[in-house]
Amino acid sequence: MSLSTYRKALRLGLKDRKSADSDTLATLDENKLDLAYREPLGLLDIPMDLIAGTLTEGRAVSFSPNFFPIMEESSEFATKWAALSETHLREGIRDPIKAVEYLGRYYVVEGNKRVSVLKFFGAVSIPGSVTRYVPKRTPETEAYYEYLDFYRATGINYVIFDRTGGYPELLKAVAHDPAAPWSADDLQAFRTLYYMFREAYLRQGGLPDRVAEALLVYLDVFGYQESLRKLPRELDSELSRLRLELLNRQERAGVALLTDDDAKIPLLHFSGEVIAAFINDRTAHESAWAYAHELGRRDLEAALQVETRSYEGISAANAADAIEQAVSSGANVVFLTSPQLWQAGVKAALAYPQVKFLNCSLGMDYPSVRSYYARTYEAQYLLGAVAGALTENGRINYIADVPLYGTTADINAFALGARFVNPRAEVSLEWSQMEATGSRSRLSDAGVTYIAEMDRLSPYDAQARQPGLYLAGGAHNIGMPLCHWGEIYIKIVRRILDGSWKNDSRGASAVNYWWGLDSGAVNIVLSRRVPQGTRQLTDLLRDALCSGRLSPFSGEIRTQGGKTLRFAGPLPKRSIAAMDWLAENVSGRIPTYEELTDSGRELVNVQGLGRGI
Repeated sequence: MSLSTYRKALRLGLKDRKSADSDTLATLDENKLDLAYREPLGLLDIPMDLIAGTLTEGRAVSFSPNFFPIMEESSEFATKWAALSETHLREGIRDPIKAVEYLGRYYVVEGNKRVSVLKFFGAVSIPGSVTRYVPKRTPETEAYYEYLDFYRATGINYVIFDRTGGYPELLKAVAHDPAAPWSADDLQAFRTLYYMFREAYLRQGGLPDRVAEALLVYLDVFGYQESLRKLPRELDSELSRLRLELLNRQERAGVALLTDDDAKIPLLHFSGEVIAAFINDRTAHESAWAYAHELGRRDLEAALQVETRSYEGISAANAADAIEQAVSSGANVVFLTSPQLWQAGVKAALAYPQVKFLNCSLGMDYPSVRSYYARTYEAQYLLGAVAGALTENGRINYIADVPLYGTTADINAFALGARFVNPRAEVSLEWSQMEATGSRSRLSDAGVTYIAEMDRLSPYDAQARQPGLYLAGGAHNIGMPLCHWGEIYIKIVRRILDGSWKNDSRGASAVNYWWGLDSGAVNIVLSRRVPQGTRQLTDLLRDALCSGRLSPFSGEIRTQGGKTLRFAGPLPKRSIAAMDWLAENVSGRIPTYEELTDSGRELVNVQGLGRGI
């Protein structure tokens, strides 16, 4: 019996060795490690999935990369392995192993055969006395230091992220204070859900090292508290519908930013009529954002003669009801005009696969819902050039709202446009959604002559804010960027009607439409106060930007701190959208999450810098 068991394990080991990059088990050479310190952790349950190898090179030759035996059946090793398997079946393996933990993985010091036997029989974990080897803190080990913080707060060692941000995202998903310890009930509830999810995910072909990332996707969409009460069959059903989203993370497919340059010739045409529903989180009366999208809806209706429905004042909490009402009334295209409605959109897309869902946001990596957004940095470059040409002392103020994808590119493009026409131009950066914001009187006292305010969160009927570029201390507007949302909606629906929609698909990558100056989705308008020469310069720059002869981000650019960036050609759109540096002639900084207002934090939670476009 015991040797027949060994033969089965041996076959697995030989198969594993053929399919793996290495012939034998990985070995951790502690002499080559640059350690900060060693820390004894005592007796732990060690997850089998995280046992990566051995600390003893001589033992490695006896095992395949996944700890299955590879020694001949006639060897002494085989006899001992078989006897240990008999002991396990008869009374269980009780003696803990000894292991080293390094970067979240475990390397066996004593007990290699025990690990091998239990791995063969499908054990989830094994008890072990563990010493932690902590590497010195570097940018490469930052994710591990986040793991250490998470471990100290929770004692959880079975959730591993190999990137920064994973553990803070998980704590946010489970709505737990990062600084607070977890109670025994908290730990038991999370462990139960994690392993139930893990089993369902692996059953559907998921990879063991992607379980944590997949769980984040699932919790983002379905919520933590709601998921604690679910049965395994419910998880199976929801995971099967979440296939594209999970594949996106598993393949690290990210986001495909599509511009007009990416258009393909359609092969098929859409058969049937388009009925488009617009879900707005505020009303057109109270919000400039909602008003602009309402105008876009009317433009779409007039241009393509399609039927549209509008739903206003729909919060994220009641968006599901509005979407159900829209779909029940015949809508086959649903536009969610606020980034905060993305979660309702993903849930609805999984429930109504025959309906096309789009969310007005940038950088969302959920393939079931396509995103669309206005690409405004070229327009900001033009507006910066106008400000640079008009200012006498070179001092300009730029007021942004929150650090989202694309916001930093807008700031830098404005500053570089100002510097293009005025080498003395300096841009002072303020944020309207910081708890402590600057005042216009202070800016005026500081000698700022022109202010560019780009606050997308301001109400439509507010008198306190003036959009665009204006003269400090007065009510004279000079110019402003315009987002033609109607043009964007027309382009999207045309893609559906002519079949381009299917051609836009990028496999597991989430599709984001990001249209700007060259497509007519964005422009700037200038007041009559702008001199004719400045207007002509603006027209020349606009033509150069649209034709590709000019790019705000090309050549050599100096950043804050004196670093020089050199680009052989135009910076790729993906890098522009995720830009997290500021140009040399910008004074100010990107605020932290804690410094933002509640409404600012809400938006950053959805599409803030760092989500990984």
